[in-house]
Amino acid sequence: MNGKAWFSLLLTLVLGSALTVIYVKHQSRVLFADLRNIQKQQDQQVIEWGRLQLQNTTLATHSNVESRARKDLKMRLPENVELVRLQ
Repeated sequence: MNGKAWFSLLLTLVLGSALTVIYVKHQSRVLFADLRNIQKQQDQQVIEWGRLQLQNTTLATHSNVESRARKDLKMRLPENVELVRLQ
């Protein structure tokens, strides 16, 4: 091979390598942007999960259950209560 052939081969390899680096860097940026979006979604879901846990705890308190039973279901305590103990 003469000098021009070697030069054109090296030039082709360098250009191919440069284009590969550009493509890989672009893919890296795209994947990083996707990762950031997924992390934002995860953060929002963690916040929503915490809010739902707090709401569940609030709704499950004894006073809240009793007040909702009285108001929504029209429940009341019985007037005549008899306790019977068995031996």
